[in-house]
Amino acid sequence: MHICYICGQAETIPFKCNYCQELFCNVHRNPINHSCPFLDTYNKKRKNMLIDNDSQKYGFQSSSSVFKTLSRVLTIKSSRTELFHLSLATILVTAVGLSLSGYRYISWQFLAIFVCAFLVHELAHKFLAQYYGSWAEFRAQTWGLIITAISALPFMPFKFIAPGAVIVGLSDRKKFGRVALIGPLTNLAMGFSFLLFSMFYDPFNPLFAIGASFNGWIAMFNLLPFGVLDGQKIFDWNKLVWIVTMAAAMGLFIIAYL
Repeated sequence: MHICYICGQAETIPFKCNYCQELFCNVHRNPINHSCPFLDTYNKKRKNMLIDNDSQKYGFQSSSSVFKTLSRVLTIKSSRTELFHLSLATILVTAVGLSLSGYRYISWQFLAIFVCAFLVHELAHKFLAQYYGSWAEFRAQTWGLIITAISALPFMPFKFIAPGAVIVGLSDRKKFGRVALIGPLTNLAMGFSFLLFSMFYDPFNPLFAIGASFNGWIAMFNLLPFGVLDGQKIFDWNKLVWIVTMAAAMGLFIIAYL
């Protein structure tokens, strides 16, 4: 448990300021809200981002702004803490995949599909949030790790994969919604790709159908409009987008499962 540097509120997953490196709650995560000593640097960076966005909006992109855009797209910032949390979560997710066969049979193709559905989903959140100029890192959650570890037991009939989430520092509602949306969209993209392979390339290969149904289930679960799930953030941002995306996820899961 961590304590907000300003108000002292206890936070399981705090927000870390990119400038002063202190930990804060959701209310004080923005450098402006906690009177960051490096506020001038923050304001200068925000001003440059707004200038670049205006240039792109009206079609006046200089070579430097294009370079900055490409740099933001291709650069992913991380930390040792994030790599540790992500590695721990990936190990547990892999264990859940192995538990489906009671740890008796290992299919590396199946494990690759299973783990990628989780990893690509989380990295998509991080990638887009950092593209928007936000701090974004994966953090494991204690209860999520416990639930995922219990799901890794071979005799458990129900499996839940929720070891953690990517924490972002965006205050813009539209961008926050888009960052939440990109995770389920990656699962839908992979799921429908597997479905097409299953239907037209190799109908007798069960891995394609499994990949489609599993990605559909991951997308559908994350789109539930509850708690900290992506669905709640998308629903608060744009209800029509949530309805269309949830319908696509349900359709993918049902078609692939049948």
